[in-house]
Amino acid sequence: MIVEFTIQQPTLLQTLRAAPSTRVIWQQTDSTANDERLILFWAESDDYDAFEQAMYDDPTVTGPKTLTKFSDRRLYHVEQTGEGIAQAVYPSIVEVGGIVQQCIATQEGWWYQVAFPDNDALTHFHDTCTDHDLDFRLERKYEEADDDNPSGSYGLTEKQREMLAHAIEQGYYEVPRATNLDCIAEEQDISHQAASERLRRAVEVLGQHTIMTTAEPTGQTAQESDAPDPSEGSGQSAN
Repeated sequence: MIVEFTIQQPTLLQTLRAAPSTRVIWQQTDSTANDERLILFWAESDDYDAFEQAMYDDPTVTGPKTLTKFSDRRLYHVEQTGEGIAQAVYPSIVEVGGIVQQCIATQEGWWYQVAFPDNDALTHFHDTCTDHDLDFRLERKYEEADDDNPSGSYGLTEKQREMLAHAIEQGYYEVPRATNLDCIAEEQDISHQAASERLRRAVEVLGQHTIMTTAEPTGQTAQESDAPDPSEGSGQSAN
C-alpha cells in the first residue's frame, strides 16, 4: 500500500522558511556507532547562500557540509539534533515495516511517499505521530501494482480496475450511453452508491497516475484504496 502524506516534522523547517525558494530532496538517513543521526539530501534553491547560512542557525541540525555542487542543485550532509531527532518520523516508518520511496521538504513541511505493508502499519505510524503532536495530513493512499500487472494498474485497486474496465466494455462512456449505472451495479452485484463511488475513485486515480505527476506533493486529499483512513475513529482529523 502506497501512502502519500505531509507532516510537520521540524527538521530543517526553520531553514526552509528562511530560504523559502528552497526544496530539499531526502536521499538517506544513517546512524553511527555513537548514536549520531546523519542525513544526506539534495537542495534546489534560488538562494543557496541564504539556505546555507540558515542551516547554521537551525537547532534541528548541526555540522552542515556541502558535498557536491551543480548549477541546479547541491548535495548536503548534516547531523540531526535536538527536536530534529526527538520528532523524527523516519525511525517510526522503519519500525512498522515502511519503506520511504520519496521524501521532499519545503517551507510548508515534509511530504512523504511511503510503502506500508498494510493498513495496521499505517494506523500505528499515525498513532505515533499523534503521540508526538505532529500534524499529519493524508494526501493519497492507493494499492501498489503487483508483479502480474506492474505497468497496467496505474495505482488502481483490483476492484477499481475491474469496475472501470466493465463500464468501458459495456459502453458507459459512449455517446449516447449504451448502459447506465444501475445496470453496472447489478452486474457487479453491488449497490448503486457503491458502484458510483468506486467508478468515481477509479477515474480519479487513473487521472492522477497518467495526466498528473506524483513526483511531489499534489495538495489533494483523495483516499484511493479500500482501506480506512488511519484517523477514522480516533476523534482527530489528519490535518
